[in-house]
Amino acid sequence: MEGQVPKPQTTNPESSPAARFGYELRRLRMEVHMTQSQLGGKLGYTGAAMGAIERGLRLPQQRELVEQCDEALGVNGALLQVWEQCRSDGNQRWFYPWLEAEQQALTLRTWQPLLVPGLLQTPDYVRAIFLGKAGMTSEAIDKVVEARIDRQAIFRGDHPPRMWAVLDEGVFQRPIGGASVMEGQMKHLLTMAEHPCIAIQIVPLAVSCTAGLLGGFILARLRDGREVVYLDSAGKGQVTAQGKEVRDIQIRYETIRTFALPHDLSLDRIKEWMIKWTT
Repeated sequence: MEGQVPKPQTTNPESSPAARFGYELRRLRMEVHMTQSQLGGKLGYTGAAMGAIERGLRLPQQRELVEQCDEALGVNGALLQVWEQCRSDGNQRWFYPWLEAEQQALTLRTWQPLLVPGLLQTPDYVRAIFLGKAGMTSEAIDKVVEARIDRQAIFRGDHPPRMWAVLDEGVFQRPIGGASVMEGQMKHLLTMAEHPCIAIQIVPLAVSCTAGLLGGFILARLRDGREVVYLDSAGKGQVTAQGKEVRDIQIRYETIRTFALPHDLSLDRIKEWMIKWTT
């Protein structure tokens, strides 16, 4: 019957971008105790149309509709952020659990041997990375850039996660996007390092750190105490919460970190590279 309390959500949010969006729309709507018909009435749609979106049958194509949903639900752009992520990560379903983990993270610990961590990248640096990916259109790249920068909003919230980023110095040698892009990225790292919740350490080129050669990763400790790991790999990452895998990555992270310069000396090294890219 129209107006009754909906049954519990059964849509798998990882099954498709549309399902992910529908799951979040339903969750936010139910939090404010609004029926599908009530929400649809505010937007000029039927309750059945809203139900189709919530079941993941289609992903809204109009940004204006999503913005209207945000306003009607009073969620301050939360739904729009999900929509952008769904549009950008349409072929990356495996990444959805990690986006959830980032939002719930109490701490983030990362090792990156090849690139600046995504949460610390500039738009120009992101764009340069994806310009080198075969088959990426300019529109698709724009979406990826926007989605990645949107993820960095976690550091602007009331309870940002504490992040420790350990980078190989080789990251600063690689001319991603050219000298001006690298200079801008170095400046951005120094700015981000001023955040009270972000620490950056550099593993110098001169040291032999074989544990770091196995690839990059991020460890997230969630606010409910769980540990989740994101592992980089060619073309597709892996998200896992398996106990043994998490413990192995924790040990690898601490091993790599023993080779890193302290935070203040690491920032001095970044300044040196910034000067090199400037001249």
